[in-house]
Amino acid sequence: MIKLPTLARNRIPRYAAMAAMALLLAAPAQAHEVVNQVQRQQAVTVTLQYSDGEPFSYETYELYAGRGATPVQTGRTDSQGRVVFLPGEEATMRLRAFSADGHGVDLRFKVPAASPESTADSPAIATDTLGRPAKLLIGLAAILALFAGWQLFIRQKNRP
Repeated sequence: MIKLPTLARNRIPRYAAMAAMALLLAAPAQAHEVVNQVQRQQAVTVTLQYSDGEPFSYETYELYAGRGATPVQTGRTDSQGRVVFLPGEEATMRLRAFSADGHGVDLRFKVPAASPESTADSPAIATDTLGRPAKLLIGLAAILALFAGWQLFIRQKNRP
């Protein structure tokens, strides 16, 4: 048996205790590790633009599945005004996107179930079916209807 000097004998238990403490403290630190996985999957892309063609970029959105009250995804649109998500099974989705100045949309659209034979060249799932002229006419009609309602209210109020 090898005899260690007294000074070395006193240090070994101390070093062993410090090594054991280091191992014990390292275990909880591993729980905060973030792992990642990068894969190519088929996603649904919704592109939003202002009426002048400018992208609805970096604006807040909420994505709901079905009639759920809690969003399944939240975030900001990208630089080109896109919201990208991976659909699960077939569902009716609701996308609410809005900017700080009050512009925004509240879309409902049906997303088919993901299929392995889908390609990037697949047709659009949902598009804005109302053109800009139709939206202008609807807006003008709403303003005129409000004005006419206000005039009727004033006339009724002024009658004896």
